[in-house]
Amino acid sequence: MLGLPGEQNENSDTITSNNSHNINIDDQFTAEKSFDHVFFPTTYEDRTSSVLFRQICSYVQNKCLPSKKCGISYIKLLFPFLSWLKAYELAWLPNDIVCGITVAIMLIPQGMGYALLARLPAITGLYVSFFSSLIYALFGTSRHLSMGAIAVISLMTGNVVNRLTVKETFTTMIPSLLNKSAIESASNDATIDPSYAITIATTLAFMVGIVQLLLSIFHLGFVTSFLSDTFVSGYTCGTAILVFTSQVPDIFGLSLKRYVGPFNVIYTYIEIFSNLKNTNLVTLLVSACSIIALVLVKEYLDPFYKKKIKKFKLFKNVQVPIPMELIIIIIGTLVSYLLDLNGNYKVKIVNTIGRGFRKPQGPSVTLMPTLMKDAVIIAIVAFAICMSLAKTYAKKFKYTVNSNQELTAYGACNIIGSFFASFASAASLSRTSVYVNAGGRTQMASLVACSFLLIIILRIGSLFESLPKACLASIIVVALKGLLLQMKDFYTIGRVTKLEAVVWLMTFLSTVILDVDYGLFVGIIVSLFVVILRQFRPRTTILGQYDRSSAKKKARRFSNVFEIPHIKIFRFESPIIYFNADFFRESLLDSIGIDLKTGQQRKNNPQEANDMCRSFRSITHIIIDCSSINQIDYSGGKIFLQALKELNDCQYKVYLCQLKYYNYDVLQKLQMDEECSVTVTATVHDAVHDIQDDLRENHNNKQIQNYNKSNVAVHILSFWFLTLTFI
Repeated sequence: MLGLPGEQNENSDTITSNNSHNINIDDQFTAEKSFDHVFFPTTYEDRTSSVLFRQICSYVQNKCLPSKKCGISYIKLLFPFLSWLKAYELAWLPNDIVCGITVAIMLIPQGMGYALLARLPAITGLYVSFFSSLIYALFGTSRHLSMGAIAVISLMTGNVVNRLTVKETFTTMIPSLLNKSAIESASNDATIDPSYAITIATTLAFMVGIVQLLLSIFHLGFVTSFLSDTFVSGYTCGTAILVFTSQVPDIFGLSLKRYVGPFNVIYTYIEIFSNLKNTNLVTLLVSACSIIALVLVKEYLDPFYKKKIKKFKLFKNVQVPIPMELIIIIIGTLVSYLLDLNGNYKVKIVNTIGRGFRKPQGPSVTLMPTLMKDAVIIAIVAFAICMSLAKTYAKKFKYTVNSNQELTAYGACNIIGSFFASFASAASLSRTSVYVNAGGRTQMASLVACSFLLIIILRIGSLFESLPKACLASIIVVALKGLLLQMKDFYTIGRVTKLEAVVWLMTFLSTVILDVDYGLFVGIIVSLFVVILRQFRPRTTILGQYDRSSAKKKARRFSNVFEIPHIKIFRFESPIIYFNADFFRESLLDSIGIDLKTGQQRKNNPQEANDMCRSFRSITHIIIDCSSINQIDYSGGKIFLQALKELNDCQYKVYLCQLKYYNYDVLQKLQMDEECSVTVTATVHDAVHDIQDDLRENHNNKQIQNYNKSNVAVHILSFWFLTLTFI
């Protein structure tokens, strides 16, 4: 029980320091002094290898060689739609139909726009939307994810297509930034063989699917744990800048060179500003009208519309947004066709879209080694984005998602879709939020959206051939608003921790300046460096005692917490391993005032004879709080014992408190009892109680000795006095 300020306890022990500060201990612990006398541990045996072997055998038996009785369970596991289909209620159908049509309306413009971003024909974006939504509805475990083309993955795919279709040239632009480095460039309107571009993109999608499937088979979904929220925020914000940059030429109607590789965004903006005089005013007018209309509807009209539509019973729990993207596409196509914007004003249009599906075509085996690195990067990024969305909405609607089955679903989407001219896909944040707000209950809404898309692909798709590219660029730019606003995360994260802000900034800058693949590597490396740095120089704390209680708090942090006289309580808030063990030793000895070079008590300057110096000289006992030390390795244990021995050499009594049993075993195997003299107690309070008993006993012994010495002196003086008197 912790004592409250102002309370007194009859059984409490009191010690008075030189500063007349009273410290009362309310808790009376057991009379036993040693950890070993209080707890009686059994013989501990490290059976990690045997346990791991049994787990592998169990996995092989249950997964690879399932019994016939488990066949139905495995079918349900492989096809999660059977679970929600069995429990499906007809009352959900109206919501799913409305949601499916709403999502399909979004998939049309976004699919076409992101296909152009991937440097592919617009119809391939519809293929991605159709196949990924259909396959995920069968294999996925989330009820709300909307699969299809997204900006980040489309941009990464477009970079790969550019790299393999654009010739290398040398540039002399900005020589101070890049010397003798190859920057791949070509005219923005350079003719690229659509079949070859599709082959590159589909082979990449196939490789992405294979990587995701392998991650699922080997249960390696944990790799996304290395992608922190800070990293993902900086990375997606950086890619949003790149996506925005790639759409600027289409918004202004410029024909520019395309740059691929490090510093490409710098060269692109130099090219943009150099060619602003060649802006197509009609294209700029189309872009301005599209962006203004989208912003006005989404920011002002759509909230008002949703508020009014809730008055109707049918839409009370369903939020159907205004399909402004589709309206822009329809109006843009009609205006472009009627006014012949391409022929009269040289406005770039989508051109051939075609209708129907392409014949199934396998991936290119010769391209696979070249695309391996990009496939791994895209697979991990896509999985991280999808899983973060899936877990968010699963938690909100109280159901579970299986990460390994999700990997299987993503892999199936990319592998199967790659045979039908589809590039890599992932879940979209904007479409998924619309999916939820539109009242979607299950993946039945995705099946409805696929039906709607099927009609578009087979019959209506070719009608959009006159659509200006500026309309699609405007839709993409406005859709990037949420990602661009993630710049505020840098300030928010910086207020919490500066190191995490460094991770965000480095990831963002490396993604924007170097490119998306370099940004991924730099971000992960910086994130790991921050983790190592925190362990390399962890926080150390000197604990004190709160008034009249057994609570131990940081002495310098709280004004009503004081260090206990003659006792130094030291806490190291990190594992003690090979690369930070020296820091532990240095911090411990320095906090007590021991010179690290000589190993002796540091001599204080007479001018610095303050309270702290006096407390250093009066310290007799050292308590090391091991509660935050969850690991001690071989090298760390040796240095740990070396520090304890140095304290013993300086005549300090050392106590170890709250020592984990496995760390205790490590120290015992390193012969702690032979190397140094320590006392192991269960808690810090027990150690303090023990030390205070010793100090009180020593104090009483000194008083008795002083009393005896004074009595002897009195007797001697009396004897001499009587002798002198007699004489």
